[in-house]
Amino acid sequence: MSDPHQTPTDEIITISQVTPKPGQYDAFVTLQTAFQTHVAPEIDGLLGGRLFRGDDGKTLVIMSRFRSRADLNNWTSSPRFAEHMLHVRPMIEPANPGRFTVLYQSGNV
Repeated sequence: MSDPHQTPTDEIITISQVTPKPGQYDAFVTLQTAFQTHVAPEIDGLLGGRLFRGDDGKTLVIMSRFRSRADLNNWTSSPRFAEHMLHVRPMIEPANPGRFTVLYQSGNV
Protein backbone atom coordinates (compact mmCIF):
# COMPACT_ATOMS: atom_id res chain seq x y z
CA MET A 1 0.00 0.00 0.00
CA SER A 2 1.40 3.40 -0.90
CA ASP A 3 -0.91 5.30 1.47
CA PRO A 4 -0.31 4.18 5.09
CA HIS A 5 -3.97 4.92 5.91
CA GLN A 6 -5.37 2.90 3.00
CA THR A 7 -7.69 0.09 4.05
CA PRO A 8 -6.76 -3.39 2.80
CA THR A 9 -9.55 -4.85 0.69
CA ASP A 10 -10.01 -8.31 2.19
CA GLU A 11 -7.56 -8.60 5.11
CA ILE A 12 -9.11 -10.01 8.27
CA ILE A 13 -8.00 -10.16 11.90
CA THR A 14 -9.14 -12.70 14.46
CA ILE A 15 -9.01 -11.74 18.13
CA SER A 16 -9.69 -14.23 20.90
CA GLN A 17 -9.52 -13.56 24.61
CA VAL A 18 -8.84 -16.83 26.38
CA THR A 19 -8.52 -17.87 29.99
CA PRO A 20 -6.49 -21.00 30.60
CA LYS A 21 -7.95 -23.36 33.17
CA PRO A 22 -6.25 -23.51 36.58
CA GLY A 23 -2.79 -25.03 36.27
CA GLN A 24 -2.83 -24.81 32.44
CA TYR A 25 -1.49 -21.27 31.85
CA ASP A 26 2.17 -22.18 31.23
CA ALA A 27 1.31 -25.29 29.22
CA PHE A 28 -1.07 -23.30 27.03
CA VAL A 29 1.50 -20.57 26.38
CA THR A 30 4.09 -23.24 25.52
CA LEU A 31 1.66 -24.95 23.14
CA GLN A 32 0.71 -21.71 21.38
CA THR A 33 4.33 -20.55 21.14
CA ALA A 34 5.41 -23.87 19.60
CA PHE A 35 2.47 -23.69 17.22
CA GLN A 36 3.46 -20.20 16.05
CA THR A 37 7.06 -21.30 15.56
CA HIS A 38 6.47 -24.60 13.76
CA VAL A 39 3.01 -24.61 12.17
CA ALA A 40 2.05 -20.99 11.52
CA PRO A 41 4.73 -20.41 8.84
CA GLU A 42 3.06 -23.16 6.76
CA ILE A 43 -0.47 -21.69 6.88
CA ASP A 44 -1.37 -20.18 3.52
CA GLY A 45 -2.52 -16.59 3.87
CA LEU A 46 -1.50 -16.13 7.52
CA LEU A 47 0.32 -12.81 7.66
CA GLY A 48 1.23 -13.01 11.33
CA GLY A 49 0.02 -13.35 14.86
CA ARG A 50 0.57 -12.13 18.38
CA LEU A 51 -0.04 -13.52 21.83
CA PHE A 52 -0.69 -10.96 24.57
CA ARG A 53 -0.73 -11.52 28.33
CA GLY A 54 -3.40 -9.66 30.29
CA ASP A 55 -2.42 -7.45 33.21
CA ASP A 56 -4.43 -9.77 35.45
CA GLY A 57 -1.93 -12.58 34.75
CA LYS A 58 -4.82 -14.94 33.94
CA THR A 59 -6.11 -14.00 30.51
CA LEU A 60 -4.44 -13.98 27.11
CA VAL A 61 -5.36 -12.43 23.78
CA ILE A 62 -4.51 -14.23 20.55
CA MET A 63 -4.47 -12.07 17.44
CA SER A 64 -4.03 -13.57 13.96
CA ARG A 65 -3.90 -11.62 10.72
CA PHE A 66 -4.96 -13.25 7.44
CA ARG A 67 -4.66 -12.02 3.87
CA SER A 68 -8.33 -12.77 3.21
CA ARG A 69 -11.49 -14.30 4.63
CA ALA A 70 -11.03 -17.18 2.21
CA ASP A 71 -7.58 -17.91 3.68
CA LEU A 72 -8.98 -17.78 7.21
CA ASN A 73 -11.91 -20.02 6.29
CA ASN A 74 -9.56 -22.49 4.58
CA TRP A 75 -7.43 -22.62 7.72
CA THR A 76 -10.29 -22.97 10.21
CA SER A 77 -11.86 -25.76 8.16
CA SER A 78 -8.60 -27.70 7.78
CA PRO A 79 -7.78 -30.98 9.54
CA ARG A 80 -4.64 -29.39 10.99
CA PHE A 81 -6.70 -26.66 12.70
CA ALA A 82 -9.10 -29.27 14.07
CA GLU A 83 -6.17 -31.26 15.44
CA HIS A 84 -4.69 -28.15 17.09
CA MET A 85 -8.02 -27.30 18.69
CA LEU A 86 -8.26 -30.84 20.14
CA HIS A 87 -5.16 -29.96 22.18
CA VAL A 88 -6.22 -26.39 22.99
CA ARG A 89 -9.86 -26.74 24.08
CA PRO A 90 -9.21 -28.89 27.18
CA MET A 91 -6.71 -26.28 28.42
CA ILE A 92 -8.94 -23.20 28.27
CA GLU A 93 -12.30 -21.94 29.42
CA PRO A 94 -14.78 -21.51 26.54
CA ALA A 95 -13.65 -18.66 24.29
CA ASN A 96 -15.60 -16.52 21.85
CA PRO A 97 -13.30 -15.45 19.01
CA GLY A 98 -14.15 -12.43 16.91
CA ARG A 99 -13.37 -11.61 13.30
CA PHE A 100 -12.62 -8.02 12.38
CA THR A 101 -11.99 -6.11 9.16
CA VAL A 102 -9.65 -3.11 9.13
CA LEU A 103 -11.46 0.22 8.79
CA TYR A 104 -8.46 2.44 9.47
CA GLN A 105 -4.74 1.84 9.75
CA SER A 106 -2.05 4.06 11.17
CA GLY A 107 1.56 3.04 11.65
CA ASN A 108 2.99 -0.45 11.45
CA VAL A 109 0.83 -2.33 13.96
